[in-house]
Amino acid sequence: MAKQSNGKSESGFTLIEVLVAVAVTLIIMGSVFGLLTQGQDSFEREHQVADMLSSTRAGVDTISRDLTMAGYRAPPASAILWNDGGGIQPDEVTLVYSDPNVPLSRPLQCGNAGNGGGGGACGTIGQSATLFLDPETLDPAPYYPEDAYSSGMLLSAIETEDCNGDGQVGIFPFHVTQPPALTNTNGQPTLNVNHNPGNLSEINPPGGFNDQVRADCAVIGLFRVISYRVSPPPPIGNPTLERRDLTVGAEWTAVAHNVENLQVRYGIGTDDTLQDVPFTTPSDDSLTWINRVNLTLTGRTESTNLKGASAGVFAVEDTYVRKSISSMVSLRNVIAAAENRSASIP
Repeated sequence: MAKQSNGKSESGFTLIEVLVAVAVTLIIMGSVFGLLTQGQDSFEREHQVADMLSSTRAGVDTISRDLTMAGYRAPPASAILWNDGGGIQPDEVTLVYSDPNVPLSRPLQCGNAGNGGGGGACGTIGQSATLFLDPETLDPAPYYPEDAYSSGMLLSAIETEDCNGDGQVGIFPFHVTQPPALTNTNGQPTLNVNHNPGNLSEINPPGGFNDQVRADCAVIGLFRVISYRVSPPPPIGNPTLERRDLTVGAEWTAVAHNVENLQVRYGIGTDDTLQDVPFTTPSDDSLTWINRVNLTLTGRTESTNLKGASAGVFAVEDTYVRKSISSMVSLRNVIAAAENRSASIP
């Protein structure tokens, strides 16, 4: 028998309908994928920006804490040693303060020992292997003057001002080569400190000062000489804020990563103007002392081409997200020394 139709026809999706459905599905999936990608990019950007801000703030805080110690029991004229990078290049800054556990002292005055030669107070420290110190100037004074310093200690002779007129305050770091000896020269008690008078290549001192120190205006002690720099200088590699304590002979250590610039300006005396390059040579006059430091650190993200990125200062293709953080630090020890100086003037 012939199969009869019930009058209903069976039909499916046409090709056009299938294509339309596929197209709509792709559009929706593309939108969802775009949102996911955008969200992932935003998450990555915010993560890097947060790391950059945290690192940069840590760098600012670390320098600021060290700066508060600058000038402690040290000549105010040499509390800050500046080294301008020039233009937009990163600066380097060095601060100086005395270790409170090690006595300060002064060389014997002219004619007492050495008669003006390398060890004499009229000569330049470093020209002789023996430095003649006045044991009565030890502060704080140990029970035995010979115990003031020990063999191997890295001391520094610092000018109290630019006594030799070379435009810089001199600092001469030197290693004590043997225990000091107390002698008597021409009826004058003398503390003989032997040291290596050679060059400073093994110490590799930072920029900002020279080693020409006249002994008739020098202070001797264990001074913390702490420097900050950006290395390697941009646009090379991944620039990092580095710190080194010259006194303990430490190598440069990283303080904050992805910091591409350090700019430092200085306030001198009562002048309200901040200077990139101090125009006044430090002297015994408190109006020539650096008593404020304004520092600015510029950090950048790890990756380039993130949303909000800007063209690089050092290389246009360095399109990082950047943030600069500034801090003004008053040097309390220098300010206190200036106030004491003013109070002592009749």
